[in-house]
Amino acid sequence: MCPHADVSAGDAPGRALHVATVMTSRADPSARPRAGAPLPEIGAPILEAGKTCWRLERALRAAPLVDGAAYFAALRRALLKARRSVLVLGWDIRSDLRLEPDADDRPLYLFLDALARERPSLELRILVWDWILPYSFDREKLPWWRLGLLTHERVRFALGGDHPPGGCHHEKLVVIDGRLGFVGGIDLTAGRWDTPEHRPVEPRRGFAGAPSPPFHDAMLMVEGPAAAALEELALERWRQATGEDAPAAAQGDASPWPDAVEPWWRDATVGIARTRPAWDGRPPHREVEALYLAAVAAARTSVHVENQYLTADPVARALAARLAEPDGPEVVIVTPKACEGALETAVMDVGRARFVRRLRAADRFGRLRVATLRVAGADGAEADVNVHAKLLIVDDRLLCLGSANLANRSMGLDSECCLALEAGAGEETVAAGIRRLRAALLAEHLELAPEAVAAALAETGGRAVPVLERLGPGRLRPLRLRLSPLVRQLAVPARLADLDEPMTPEALGAYLAPPSRRRRWRRLVVRLALVLAVLVAAAVLVRLAGPGLQGWVAALFALAERHAASPVGAAIVLGAFVLGAFVLAPIPAMIMLTAATVGPVLGFAYSLAAATLAAVLAFLAGRRLGRGRIRRLAGRRLAAVSDRLGRHGLVAVVLIRLFPVAPFTIVNLAAGVSEVSLRDFVLGSTIGLLPAVTLGSLFGDRLGDWLRHPDPAGLALLLACLALLLGAGLLLRRQVRRRA
Repeated sequence: MCPHADVSAGDAPGRALHVATVMTSRADPSARPRAGAPLPEIGAPILEAGKTCWRLERALRAAPLVDGAAYFAALRRALLKARRSVLVLGWDIRSDLRLEPDADDRPLYLFLDALARERPSLELRILVWDWILPYSFDREKLPWWRLGLLTHERVRFALGGDHPPGGCHHEKLVVIDGRLGFVGGIDLTAGRWDTPEHRPVEPRRGFAGAPSPPFHDAMLMVEGPAAAALEELALERWRQATGEDAPAAAQGDASPWPDAVEPWWRDATVGIARTRPAWDGRPPHREVEALYLAAVAAARTSVHVENQYLTADPVARALAARLAEPDGPEVVIVTPKACEGALETAVMDVGRARFVRRLRAADRFGRLRVATLRVAGADGAEADVNVHAKLLIVDDRLLCLGSANLANRSMGLDSECCLALEAGAGEETVAAGIRRLRAALLAEHLELAPEAVAAALAETGGRAVPVLERLGPGRLRPLRLRLSPLVRQLAVPARLADLDEPMTPEALGAYLAPPSRRRRWRRLVVRLALVLAVLVAAAVLVRLAGPGLQGWVAALFALAERHAASPVGAAIVLGAFVLGAFVLAPIPAMIMLTAATVGPVLGFAYSLAAATLAAVLAFLAGRRLGRGRIRRLAGRRLAAVSDRLGRHGLVAVVLIRLFPVAPFTIVNLAAGVSEVSLRDFVLGSTIGLLPAVTLGSLFGDRLGDWLRHPDPAGLALLLACLALLLGAGLLLRRQVRRRA
């Protein structure tokens, strides 16, 4: 149990903010600097306008809001003071969200509607990313219905899709009256509300009757010129998305700062760092990446990171270089055990494993800790905490908090916004606040009082690793990543999902370049081992199960054979094949499975037709993405490639089918933005697929026969057939390559 768990969000007014900001209204004597203690020597400033940040502005007051209960309560109370303008930028939103479950039962759209009706001068604008189809399953289907149509006309809702293909708008930002701004990692959506206790079972955290796991995140609230600059940024985003030039809010006398939150910093300089991709004639901005790299380079004692993702290659290299130094800083990283969703976990864990492996290889002096959070309830229930924060603390010198993940795409592809405070020479109050926040965060993770952790950090000179070893583990658990061979095969699509720049044919070509011969042989061996493992497992399962399972398998195959040639059967087989191709299922495996089910002749016909159809659909989708626009971005290199494809398109397509350099669908999308004609693409795909479909159908027929009548002799024959087919395939490839 957390020592301050008795102060819950359901207590008297103001108490929710009190605990969720990690005791913001209490003095923390052990976190305060000792009288007369000098500030550590500071070198050149990390924050530099135009390089590591967009602007440097003053914040009259500033305070962190740790975890969703604190943020939502502070936001609701600030909105109640709004008089002129409310601007919301988000990645996601829920119109039925309740900001303070214990204080206000109104959903968000009714709360905002009431504000607009009560205040004739108040304008509310909400801009959310116009998300792609895969995210629709987890989001409110029609948020504009309530936020745009069922609310007052001065509550305006828009979806923003003005970004490069593959990118998104990821900022989480709210500005009220141009005087108060909130920036961080928390969207106004489901599953974000939580307290620092992160109880495994928490009814107030659930949404629409479904339970939500514990959720850890943070925001930074700033008042004054820094908020006015955030308003300028938000209005520019609104103009780009809607075409409307909305005016800035006229400055009034009253401040919307919520009374329940005590400022941690007064009259402090705040840096605003952005990520903006090059798009639609606008230049790129990579200030977040520059800030992270400069901060890591300047660290002397400690680097504290809390982040949802760990895939940013430049940051990994920078951290590894510092860990390799004999007297470099320690690195403490708190991250989730798994990402949100099985597919996202599989894709992003490829990069996360690479990131962590690089750091552990460089950690010769034992200064690295990478941990997840797991909480236990009073009833014995346990749960992993979804660490969604995007926070960096370097020594007592720099705090960076915002929307940017430590992912490649957050460094250059998505739109991001972060705020940073730096303790310059003589700014001990800023350093004290940064020191206090790190102690409070570690105290939350260790389930200890912030005062105890602050005192322990003071004894170690600010190093957290010895403190964790002495006072831990609390909720901290070492991060262990074990990637299956199947997940490792997602390396190419994972990298394409985590680009640090807009997708162009140049970038695509770099990722689709043929691997080395050693890597190709390694992949072949891995795939062969997977096939053997599946076959042996199937043999063992069938043999152990006995006649019952064998009869069920035989009946299933008989049903497929009976209906295979019917229109319904053909539609099912073709539809399943095409769908599998679009979700990056291995084409050879689908060919073999089709032949095993319906026989070699129909299997060959169906596989060739379905593979060609899937290729054409992806090719046309690539054309639809914007061939001319991508050509303009790529320049002369694409012109040269297009010229070659125009003269040798048919041969090029045949070769790329015989020697695939990337997953099937990705190759088809890439071909769609080239100069190859649809006729050459279809004919070349059909010719190039013939050997693979022929060999796969023959082997699939043998596989189906063995599954119907499993025995050791049949398995040995099947493996011999597999070896012969692989040899024939390699020989065919070699002959074609020599002639080509």
